[in-house]
Amino acid sequence: MRKLISILILLLFTACWHKSYKLVDNYRGYIYDSKNTPLEKVRIYERHLDSAKYVYTDKNGYFLLKGGSSTFVDDLVLEKEGYITDTVFAFSYNGGRVRNITRFLMEWSDTVRMREVKRIDIPNNGNN
Repeated sequence: MRKLISILILLLFTACWHKSYKLVDNYRGYIYDSKNTPLEKVRIYERHLDSAKYVYTDKNGYFLLKGGSSTFVDDLVLEKEGYITDTVFAFSYNGGRVRNITRFLMEWSDTVRMREVKRIDIPNNGNN
C-alpha cells in the first residue's frame, strides 16, 4: 500500500510539472557574445522570406521580430560586423530529422551566443 501511495504521489507531482507549450506569433530572444555580454545592433531577419524586413537587438541584446507568415515558421539569420553570421534553425531535429521544438516562438525567450571573427595577421615580407 505504501508503494502504491508513493507511485501516486510521484505521478501527481510529474503531472503538475508538465506544461503544454504554446507558440506565439513573434520571434523573440536574446543575443550574447561568447563572454555572455549582450550584443546590441545584431541584425535579425527570416531566411526564406523578405530579408528587407528585419530588426536589431537593443542594448540588452533583446529582439522581437513579427513573423512574416502565420502558416510558415522560418529560420533566423543573425548578422553583426565582427561576428560570424549565424543561421538559427527554427526547429531542432533529432537523428531522424523529426521536429523536436520550435525556437524563438515559444512562450519564453530563447538565447543565442555569437562568436567573434578571429583575425589572422599575415606577415608582409616586403612583397606588395
